[in-house]
Amino acid sequence: MAGGCLLVLVTAAAIEPDARGYGTHTQLGLPPCGFLLLTGSPCPGCGLTTAFAYAIRGHWSLAASANPLGLALFLAVCFCIPLGVTAALRRWSLDAAVDRFALNRWALALAGCAVAVWVVRFAAAL
Repeated sequence: MAGGCLLVLVTAAAIEPDARGYGTHTQLGLPPCGFLLLTGSPCPGCGLTTAFAYAIRGHWSLAASANPLGLALFLAVCFCIPLGVTAALRRWSLDAAVDRFALNRWALALAGCAVAVWVVRFAAAL
């Protein structure tokens, strides 16, 4: 868990945030967002990579404007690094770590926030 989260942060530090607030992921060789291309409206994931790239540089307001959920996910990823290290040192299984830290509840809360952010962003684009 800690290694995966650390890899995400290293990747965010290695890319430059796109000033448009989305599209940063294309630096990783990924295609542009198909939903955005088809509808002209952002998908729930639009701006997440950009938000991480801004957040790792300490630009919190730019991260939140790219995608508010991205900033929350960035903080969750940062929080999971010490949790993962603690779980590894105590030799907890991934299931035990998830249960001890109620990570499933946090994941559900973040999923609910993702839907809410998308609805608001989609409505604003209309």
